[in-house]
Amino acid sequence: MNNRQVETYKKTVLPNGLKIITETIPYVRSVSLGLWLDVGSRDEPDPAMGISHFIEHMVFKGTRTRTPSQIASHLESVGGVLNAFTGREQTCFYAKFLDEHLAKGVEILFDLITNPLFYAPDIEKEKKVILEEIRDIEDSPGELVHDLFAETIFSDHPLGRPILGNKKTVMALNRAKVLRYVGKHYRPGKIIVAASGNLQHEQLVELTEKYIDARKLPISPNGRKKPQFKPVRRMFRRNTNQTHICLGLPTRAFTDESRSAMLLMNSMMGGGMSSRLFQNLREELGLVYTVYSFLDFFADNGIFGIYLGTDKTNAARALAAIRKEIDLITSEKLSDFEVSSAKEQLKGNLMLGLENTSNRMNRLAKHELLAERHISLDETIASIDAVTPDKVTEIAREIFQGKEFSAVTLGPVKGNIYSELE
Repeated sequence: MNNRQVETYKKTVLPNGLKIITETIPYVRSVSLGLWLDVGSRDEPDPAMGISHFIEHMVFKGTRTRTPSQIASHLESVGGVLNAFTGREQTCFYAKFLDEHLAKGVEILFDLITNPLFYAPDIEKEKKVILEEIRDIEDSPGELVHDLFAETIFSDHPLGRPILGNKKTVMALNRAKVLRYVGKHYRPGKIIVAASGNLQHEQLVELTEKYIDARKLPISPNGRKKPQFKPVRRMFRRNTNQTHICLGLPTRAFTDESRSAMLLMNSMMGGGMSSRLFQNLREELGLVYTVYSFLDFFADNGIFGIYLGTDKTNAARALAAIRKEIDLITSEKLSDFEVSSAKEQLKGNLMLGLENTSNRMNRLAKHELLAERHISLDETIASIDAVTPDKVTEIAREIFQGKEFSAVTLGPVKGNIYSELE
C-alpha cells in the first residue's frame, strides 16, 4: 500500500475563531501537536521589544494547576517532549508524544497558554535568564550577524527587531505589560491548533473545545505594515577569528506563484554541497568553511540571503566570487540537467523531512498562516516539476539585476570590501 494514500487532512474552525488542522497518519505511533499564536516580534510596541519571547518563557514558570517541575515532567514522564519557540510573526508551543497520550498533550499545552501565573518575582528572575540568552548570541558571531542583517535589511521596520529584544526593553518588562499583551493577543481567533500523526481529528476538536474559551472574543487588527526596502551596508568591527558576512535582497512573498522557482534558484545557488556557492568558494577556491544561501518568507514579503564565514584576508575575494556566481546565474542559459538535479534535491529534502511528524505539523501550520489553505504534497511536487530553466533565470534576474545588496560584516576586516558586490 502507498502510505501517502492513507494520510488524511482535515480542518475545523470553531465558532470562537480557533482553527484546528490535522493530518492523520495511521501507520506511525507518535503525534506532534502545536498551538500556534499569530503574534511575534513584528507585533510588539517599541518599548516592549522581546515581550513575545519573554511570555513564551514565562508560561513554563508555573500555572494555576502546575509548578514548573510538574510542567516539565508531565510529558517527559511518559516519554514525550514539551517546548516552545518565538518567531518574527508567530509563537508556537508544541509537544510530541505517543499517540495514546493525546489527551495529556492537549491538556498541558492549553494549561500553559490559558492558566499562566506570571508571578512578579518569577518575572524578575526570568529577566536575568533572557539577558544571559542575549549575551550568548552576542558571543556567537555566526548567529549575531543574522540579527544584525535583519536589522539592516528591514531598517526601522518591526521585522528587523531582535526576537529576544534588548537589555533595556527586557529590563523594562513587568507583570502589567505582560498581562496586557497576553490579553490582547492570546485569544481563540488568533490560535491555530495543528497536529500530525496517529490521531483522530474529531477527538482533537473535542479536546480543544474542552479547554478553550468558547466565546468569540474580538480581535484587533494586527496593524502590520509592509516594509519598504532600501539597500544599507554596515560593518561591525570585532576581534573574531573569522569575518562573518550576511547579504541579501527582498523577494516575493510565500503565496506568489513564483515560489517554487525561487526555491529552486536558492537550492542551486547555496542550498547544499553541490550548490554553486559551496563548490566555488569552498571546494575550488578554499576561501570558506561555511557558505550557504537562504530564503525567509513572511506574511507579505520574502528575503533571499547569503551567509559566509571567512578569514579577513579572504573577505574581498569571497564577495567577488559570490558576485561572479550571481552574474552567471542571471546571464547564462541554465542546463536542463542542473535544474533537474535541483528539483530532485528539493523534492528529496521535502520528502525526507516529512518522515518526521514534527516537520509535518510545522508545515501544516505555516501553510495555514502564510497561505490560509492546505498545500498538499502532490501540489507542491507538481509545482516544482513545472518550473522551467527559463523561469529560474527570470526570477534570478528579477531579484539580482540592477539592485544593490543590503549587507552586514561582523569581524576584524578593514576597508570597503563591499565594492566587490558592484
